[in-house]
Amino acid sequence: MPYNCLHNDEALLSAMAADDQQAFTCLYRRYWKELFLTAAKALRDNDAAADIVQDVFLSLWNRRTELQLEGSLAAYLHTSVRYKAIHFIEKNIVRRDYAALLTVLASDYLPASAEERLQLKEAQFIIHETVAKMPPKMQEVYRLSREEHLSHKEISDKMGISAETTKKHIQHALKLIKLALGQTAGSVSLLLISLLLKK
Repeated sequence: MPYNCLHNDEALLSAMAADDQQAFTCLYRRYWKELFLTAAKALRDNDAAADIVQDVFLSLWNRRTELQLEGSLAAYLHTSVRYKAIHFIEKNIVRRDYAALLTVLASDYLPASAEERLQLKEAQFIIHETVAKMPPKMQEVYRLSREEHLSHKEISDKMGISAETTKKHIQHALKLIKLALGQTAGSVSLLLISLLLKK
């Protein structure tokens, strides 16, 4: 390990602010793994987790001359990863099945606060009501996909419809759920992150 990497975070940040790329590399190596593990645990997606950590470090480098930390660098980096993970889930809450995952996790990791429990119940109610209002065939396709985890081909074979029809039903069902969640998507994302990181 190069000598510079033995310096504390403050010294490395100071060197980085003066455009020392080696100092940045030291910080990157020091924190990349733990940040990646945090993001991967929250997102259940290694590629997305790696992208998020890369974005956090890119932002750190781009802001190197103006960065004013009130706490530790470790806390700053972990908070940045957490916020980016929440934003990622908010954008992909339905497409990547995070909404369904929330229901599964909640049964094992009941949120501690009354507010979180209320948010969870609200999200579950919205999803349940939206699915219940879907046309029968779309509802069946959605349940087979999300609850029984069947592939598009398995659903097509079981229901006697084409794979393309199956895909369209699922896409439309997901759009309806995302639309119904609307303003609650952010709080659902935050709640999901907190449940996932408890595991």
